[in-house]
Amino acid sequence: MVRAESLTAVLLCCLLLCNFVPTPAVASRRLIRGAVSFAIRAWCIPRTESLLLEYEQKHECTYNLTNGDRAAGVGYNLDDDVETRRSELSTVLADYDKVYIGESCLNAVQISALLALDTRRALDRAAASVKSLDEQCCAVMAVFGDIQHSAGKDAFEGSDFKDFIEAMSAKKWMKAAENLKKTSWCKANKERCMSDKAIIKEGCGEAGADVVIHQVTNPHVHN
Repeated sequence: MVRAESLTAVLLCCLLLCNFVPTPAVASRRLIRGAVSFAIRAWCIPRTESLLLEYEQKHECTYNLTNGDRAAGVGYNLDDDVETRRSELSTVLADYDKVYIGESCLNAVQISALLALDTRRALDRAAASVKSLDEQCCAVMAVFGDIQHSAGKDAFEGSDFKDFIEAMSAKKWMKAAENLKKTSWCKANKERCMSDKAIIKEGCGEAGADVVIHQVTNPHVHN
């Protein structure tokens, strides 16, 4: 309840501020949409994190991902966008170079902080390729975040997930689950895919946090 009230307050503040900022109407609408998207993805970070933790586990020291990249924490890829990673590690008081070569490891607080940043990055990258992502519930959004995190930066840019994305956007959950099964990612990550497929089959039922988000972002529906 506290979390729901906090999210409502943040969104209402954003909406009120947008009404008083002397910008053109189009710019204001974009600002509002951006604030709403930010809040929705932020809300879904814990659900996405739980999936990543289930599959990746926590690693205090560096290890190799299946593609050969170096990682630490929960699949935190040290070879992806190196300058950003270097900055993030510095923010959590860790030395990128020492962590990379295994001279230094991460503590629990650092791992949690980097996981939150990495999860948000995965959701943002997925949303850049999947235009309907912000319309989905946290369960479905978490699957996209999980795939994005697992497959890497350009996960949804090719044609491999095209049919899956189309079915998901149309909320044809059973078809989306079957289309996910046909992807090369699924064939390479069978256990992970089966779990994600089961979540997609359930789709987006209006429950819990998703109702709150829907009510805040669509107030006219409830008047």
